[in-house]
Amino acid sequence: MYFEGIFLTIVCVSALIGNICMWIIICKANDLRTVTNAFILGLTTADLLVAAGNMPITILTIFFGEWSLSDNGCIVFGYSNMLTLVLSVMSLCNISINRYIMVCKPFYFKTVYTKRNAVIMICSCVSVSIVLSLPPLVGWAEYSYIPAQHFCFCNWAKAPSYAFFMIGCCFGIPFTVMSICNILIFRTVRASKIRVAAAKSKSVSNNQYRGSLKSTIVTQASSILPEPSTVSSSHTDKPLLYIANRNHNKRTAVTLENLSTIDDVKVDVSTVNSNTNRLSVVKSKQQQKIIRHATDKARSDEIRLALALAIVVIMFVVCWLPFCISMLIGIFSPNGASDKFHMWTLLIGYSNSCMNPVIYGALNKKFGEGFRDIFCRFCKR
Repeated sequence: MYFEGIFLTIVCVSALIGNICMWIIICKANDLRTVTNAFILGLTTADLLVAAGNMPITILTIFFGEWSLSDNGCIVFGYSNMLTLVLSVMSLCNISINRYIMVCKPFYFKTVYTKRNAVIMICSCVSVSIVLSLPPLVGWAEYSYIPAQHFCFCNWAKAPSYAFFMIGCCFGIPFTVMSICNILIFRTVRASKIRVAAAKSKSVSNNQYRGSLKSTIVTQASSILPEPSTVSSSHTDKPLLYIANRNHNKRTAVTLENLSTIDDVKVDVSTVNSNTNRLSVVKSKQQQKIIRHATDKARSDEIRLALALAIVVIMFVVCWLPFCISMLIGIFSPNGASDKFHMWTLLIGYSNSCMNPVIYGALNKKFGEGFRDIFCRFCKR
């Protein structure tokens, strides 16, 4: 069992470092103090409780080979294990709903996710987790030491009905909600990418058309306007103005100094006004382009965060599903699997607590920069 103990020790240290860094990164950066990241901190807190409280006691029990604390201590430890597990599931469900509204219903996001509503949602998540973990304390099942997994948890064989209740409330319903939210998110993201690709293709074709039209206009204008040689050589280094002759339907290039000496011409201000209007349109288009670029970037960041959270949900299912299978085997076939199998299902489930910081750091640029900044400072010291 020493290998299992060493493995869980590495997981425990990694989870502590990673989740503490998550707290530091979010609290330190002003642009990361958002409603969504408040829900992420809820999940991070659950992982911290697992790493700081549950894992160290399990590590000691693995190395000692038996439960060395009191029966009441086992009950408290079992309740803590159940509470953090349920809290993690509820936090993931909360995050998935948050991402669904952000990506698929962005116009309702600011209305739904105010600071007040976010606090209510987080408190509700904690309250539901506390209530769902209470039944073994009041006689529906019990918390006791599980020798095959070297930790205290609910003894499902004593009350299979509570096991099925927890599977439905803590896994069935939340994971159904999470699956629906993430499927709708990916459908929206896919449709958005298709629209962006179509818009870019249309923009390229429009630019090509404008380029050809511009070259045609320039060619035609060069045939109408006088050549530079028609202007006096003494004024070639001065600003020129094209004017329209009243008697002759043509344009003449003159300097500003000679403009007062010409009495049979009128200034063609349409060209000036046209240029002014054109500059205003160009400036407006540039501003719209900047705003659109900022909006697209923010949208891209939200989509990347949604992708990261979807991966977090998938990894949670992958890590804790074997533990659920072990639980069902313990109810229906107590001798149907070896102790090694039951032990490793718990270790894999515990390892999920150190995965989330890695996922955020790899898929979110701001979190990645925060991790690099912390580790670089630590290495310099």
